[in-house]
Amino acid sequence: MTLYSDWFTRCEGSWESHRRYLYGPKKTIDNLVTHFDIIRHAKDEWSILWNSDRNEGEMNIIVDEEQGLVRRSRNYFDNGEGSITKLERVDDDTVVFYSSYGGMDYREEIRFLTGDQHRLRQTVGYKQGTDKVVVVGQYWEEQV
Repeated sequence: MTLYSDWFTRCEGSWESHRRYLYGPKKTIDNLVTHFDIIRHAKDEWSILWNSDRNEGEMNIIVDEEQGLVRRSRNYFDNGEGSITKLERVDDDTVVFYSSYGGMDYREEIRFLTGDQHRLRQTVGYKQGTDKVVVVGQYWEEQV
């Protein structure tokens, strides 16, 4: 099994993400299209810049190959302090990210489907320390 940097290298470029979220006990549906760019700055450092009709942001990440971690300068759902994300390499095409911030625990899985042009991504957010699901996100992502 290879390390993580090769997988992140496959993610570089411009992407369009078609997202569907289910929130709360009533499973409120929210659809969103987000455009994002992943730019490499150094051997183990990238920036992710995103924008949609609702928000925009930038996150810098550093991959720690030896410990299987990503150090994030910020989080997706808030502008608070950064976080450390644990990585799990499932296979050559799939990485799972485990994060905790803002009172939530997140499990995010990203899988390349056809070469490096398409990805399937899903996120599940739990109330921190419980198995209570608060948000589920599913994403179809295409490199543009």
